Amino acid sequence: MKMMNRRRMFTRTKRIAIEKDYDIDLLLSIDHAEGLDNPSTYPSVTTRDYRVVFWVHPDDKLATSRDVGSPDPVWNQKCRMKLDNSRDCRFLYVEVLRYGSSSESNPGTSNGISLVGRAQIPLPNLSSKTDGRYGLVRPKEDGYKAEGHITLSMKLVKIDII
Repeated sequence: MKMMNRRRMFTRTKRIAIEKDYDIDLLLSIDHAEGLDNPSTYPSVTTRDYRVVFWVHPDDKLATSRDVGSPDPVWNQKCRMKLDNSRDCRFLYVEVLRYGSSSESNPGTSNGISLVGRAQIPLPNLSSKTDGRYGLVRPKEDGYKAEGHITLSMKLVKIDII
């Protein structure tokens, strides 16, 4: 007769195998974006200061450093996120934010931060890597407009708990 413990399987008196518990981590590399705040479409935007906010679960948001410059910011930042097995972990959510004075931002923003694009990207399968260029959508009065892309890579890895 077998009895199962969380970590070990036993027969009457002998240990026959070890069942490994593990965590899953997301290895993420956020490289760059392109086509944000096109100068011909948004001539009033003079400050180009961008940051990416990203998460798998909304309680665990992380962000890149800010990149100042053109409408094609480069971050080249790597991150490791521990995923919670008890939560729904199927997508990476990404938002690209522009920082500037409130006069340069979208109407109604008092803090000077504007959402310039967002994406919902499926997480890869365990132990496989995904590299890609993902389309961003920008909120508009009557919905969303496809505008810009973000390039990133992801890998899910299993971390054994001893």
